[in-house]
Amino acid sequence: MLRIVFFAALGIVCGGIVANLVGPPGAAAWAFPVGLTLAILAGTLVLIGRSTRGMGGADPEAVRAAVAAGRTGLARVDVLRQTGTQINEQPVCELELTVQPAAGAAYRLALRQIVPLVQIPRFQVGAVLPVAQLADGQPDIALLDEANGGVAAARAAAGGIPPASEAGPLLRPEPGALRADGTRRKPLLGVGRRGRPLRFLLFAVCFALAASAVLLPYRAALAQTIAALPEGRLHADLREGEALDEALRSLAAEIGHDRVVDVSVSADFVRVDAPVQPGAIETDSWMYRRGVVEREGPATIQPRTEGEQFALGEVNWSAIWPALRSAAEEAGAEGVDDALFSLGRSSEDDIDSPEFGEAVGEVEVIAGFTGDYRSLSVRMRGDGTGVEVLAG
Repeated sequence: MLRIVFFAALGIVCGGIVANLVGPPGAAAWAFPVGLTLAILAGTLVLIGRSTRGMGGADPEAVRAAVAAGRTGLARVDVLRQTGTQINEQPVCELELTVQPAAGAAYRLALRQIVPLVQIPRFQVGAVLPVAQLADGQPDIALLDEANGGVAAARAAAGGIPPASEAGPLLRPEPGALRADGTRRKPLLGVGRRGRPLRFLLFAVCFALAASAVLLPYRAALAQTIAALPEGRLHADLREGEALDEALRSLAAEIGHDRVVDVSVSADFVRVDAPVQPGAIETDSWMYRRGVVEREGPATIQPRTEGEQFALGEVNWSAIWPALRSAAEEAGAEGVDDALFSLGRSSEDDIDSPEFGEAVGEVEVIAGFTGDYRSLSVRMRGDGTGVEVLAG
């Protein structure tokens, strides 16, 4: 279970990194610290569990059942080595024993055991210890002492212990503690080689699911990044193509309608001022950036009349940036790649009109191009016609 948590935490970390790269500033800011903390905690516990794997810790009922059934014997310490792990400042040691049960052939067994410092002399090489064999046909043992009884019976029942060289290969207990009924309490996930491919597949699935959960709110930005990579860009250019169409659709869906007063479009973001509802004059500012729409609050400049509004569908969006860029490049403009363009209604210039000076004319597009030595502007109508280069 801890390994599942560990790989899920790694997925959260990686998902947070990707979201931060492809999403808006601050995207999934929580993911990296949360995922890293979980990964460190789970990884530490996994390492502790690995270092203590095979340690004694038999079920007391299983020990009593073994003693009552006469499954006792003696074990000689052949090897005592420290693992480098300590629990409560007591060393975890690996023991290699030769076990001679009261009934049956001797065998060799490796196990890990917390050996209190005051008991180290008891486990010196050559020491003989009374043990209980926890289940028939299983190498698992429990060391006996006066507290769990059976010591005298173990010493009396077992004969001499043969040399280790005559006791066969070194065995290790299977994962999981034995119960009193002889069944084994196995871990949720195995640790052997046989199930390794399935475990790796499970870990990969957990990693992918966690990363996907983090990236789900930024799926549009991820898709745009994937589409922009062949062009050598990390993020889509929002001034044209499908990326601009997606931005406008997302803004209209989030705002609830497609009426706007002003639109500003750059390679990295689209900002609009839109009435709070159709027919209203009160206007909010909205920002689309890397797949996410955010409401920024009331617009800095509020319109005077409803006539300043226009529908997004009135604009020939596909024609705007190609025409602006072409005109700017022909005029020798600098800073084309960094330029943005804005749309809004032009001012009424008919002095006899009651709306003279109000921004109720046709939709107009204007873009500024600024360089080190020269600046200029390009103006056009919202339908993609009437391109005009203006001096800076």
